[in-house]
Amino acid sequence: MGSSHAVSGAAGWLGGCAVLAAAGHPVGLPVIVVGAVMSAGAALLPDCDHHSSCVARTFGPVSRWACKRIGRACAVLHARTRTRLDVRDLDGHRTLTHTVLFALVTGALIALGGMLGGLVFAAVVMFATTGLAVRALWPRRKRGTLGATLAGVLAAAALLTFAPTGGWWWLGVPIGFGCLAHIAGDMLTNTGVPALFPVMVRGRRWMRLRAPRPLRFGTGGRTEHLVRWLMLVGALVAGWSLQVSAQM
Repeated sequence: MGSSHAVSGAAGWLGGCAVLAAAGHPVGLPVIVVGAVMSAGAALLPDCDHHSSCVARTFGPVSRWACKRIGRACAVLHARTRTRLDVRDLDGHRTLTHTVLFALVTGALIALGGMLGGLVFAAVVMFATTGLAVRALWPRRKRGTLGATLAGVLAAAALLTFAPTGGWWWLGVPIGFGCLAHIAGDMLTNTGVPALFPVMVRGRRWMRLRAPRPLRFGTGGRTEHLVRWLMLVGALVAGWSLQVSAQM
């Protein structure tokens, strides 16, 4: 579910920052806050291959149009590259955008955009990722699209107003991390993801990888809700440890 992905992205980023601080390499507050928001939003990005996903619903007709075409392109790629052992795919969901390759390329492109576009590019990324994160946590509201758009505008405006000077190449890190968090989360479900494409695994280019059976669960079930609450607790603990490190 979108909310679980968003929480996993933010919690993972905060946890990583806490580990760095404990190791004697503290991260600045702007990087912690901006990175957590961007990682939460980026944790939704791999689902841009499905026309009814949270990503598709975030920005109304524009995002739905984009997701439909991405899904079709992924379906075509899958059909043209699959081996005889790969299962046929009809809609492109959980194919290219659910691979480590996609996460790394997306992160690299955002890093390049941050280097060339500076603060303006960072504000655009902040708008999009904030909108995705808010929509994931506000999924059933009729006005969720408007809320996500307004939240994105406010976040981008705040970044433009208060952001410190410096390079923005590091934006690729939370974006890539968020995508990887999504892939790891989907590997815990019964369906799995072809995370290693285009590497051949047992004669399959689109081999679905899954966690060991005892660790898998169905999407939207009680286990997923429990995991989400555990991640929220982990995020709070990480945030508290970062605050303690800052005061020392």
